[in-house]
Amino acid sequence: MASATPSRSPEDSVRPARQLRPEAELLLACSRTRLSGETRERIRCLARGNLDWASVRQLAHRHGVFPLLYRQLSAAAQELVPPAELKSLRAKFLDNAARNVLLTSELEQLVGRFESAGLPVLAYKGPALAALAYGDTALRRYVDLDVIVRRADVGRAKSLLAERGLRPHLALPPAQERVLLRAQHNMQFTRDEGRVLVELHWEVASRKFASAQLEGGVWERAVPVRLGRGEVKSLSPEDLLSSLCVHGARHLWERLSWICDVAELLGSRPRLDWDYVFGRARAERTERMLLLGLLLAGGQLGAEMPGEIRRRATADETAAALAECVSRRLFERDEYGRAGIAESVGFNLRARERWGEKLRYLGFIFTPTDADLALVRLPAGLSFAYYLVRPFRLLLGSGKEH
Repeated sequence: MASATPSRSPEDSVRPARQLRPEAELLLACSRTRLSGETRERIRCLARGNLDWASVRQLAHRHGVFPLLYRQLSAAAQELVPPAELKSLRAKFLDNAARNVLLTSELEQLVGRFESAGLPVLAYKGPALAALAYGDTALRRYVDLDVIVRRADVGRAKSLLAERGLRPHLALPPAQERVLLRAQHNMQFTRDEGRVLVELHWEVASRKFASAQLEGGVWERAVPVRLGRGEVKSLSPEDLLSSLCVHGARHLWERLSWICDVAELLGSRPRLDWDYVFGRARAERTERMLLLGLLLAGGQLGAEMPGEIRRRATADETAAALAECVSRRLFERDEYGRAGIAESVGFNLRARERWGEKLRYLGFIFTPTDADLALVRLPAGLSFAYYLVRPFRLLLGSGKEH
């Protein structure tokens, strides 16, 4: 299976099966690093039309893909784009590229400090994903840096972050922090009045959300990724694919950029070890989340994958129905609108095949977040009471599903 030749299917056509307004269709056509001749012609055809360019810009910002939009419009249809619009997109592209350079440098220094202190660390998403999958850190938008350490090393990692002026976004007393370490999967740190954000992960998701644990050889399979003047270690492409699909499901795949990440990873690594990918997904009970991510990457962006993998994905009727739901919502509005708790819960219950995993997910909904812990300071002996605070915050609408 690992050496199967990638294939395409009828739904990989440049024109999506669902009827889209031209602004959304243009964005889809441009949201990739490689353009076929057919895609290039479709971009030119759409650019000649009577487009609402303000809507194009809003959609690109809402979905976090304006670097790709600018790059492909410049390559395929520069003379067809109104000069003012192209100038605006270019300015945003350059601003993003400059910020990415600064964030990449920050990541290199941060990883270097961790490694010099003898603390194993993996770069996650952000610049590492941009370099690994897109081949260019300027082509992906990221607003924070994500690093992974082992759970036992979180205390030491916090001290190293503090040396670089990074402080917890929500400072918690030791008792509350111990609850967070058990219940959640990351902590956020900030510097320079929020201009630098770092998320410290010890898992890719809360264990009650998905058993996507960073164990069982994940650290040994990590790969070097070249960045700027040096390199960092990151998740292997196979482990990264699994984590991206879990992350996308958690957020209902509400941003096209998350689908782009999967499509670009598949395009840059055509010979993934699919036996390992599916073996891990079965062991962690995340196979439907994986299939959903593959369906979206193939259906929305024409990502290539082995025919056997494509058939496996399309055979899961629930995953196909969830992909249709995502596709329907993706371009409903130009502005970002987060799904409500009922819709989010319904979606994520369907993303699980077994009743045990569905019940575990319901437990995740009522697991306290850092915001819950910061709201009420309880002594260590009463930490169980945070599980009572959480439902009230959900009912009041202030405790969004996390």
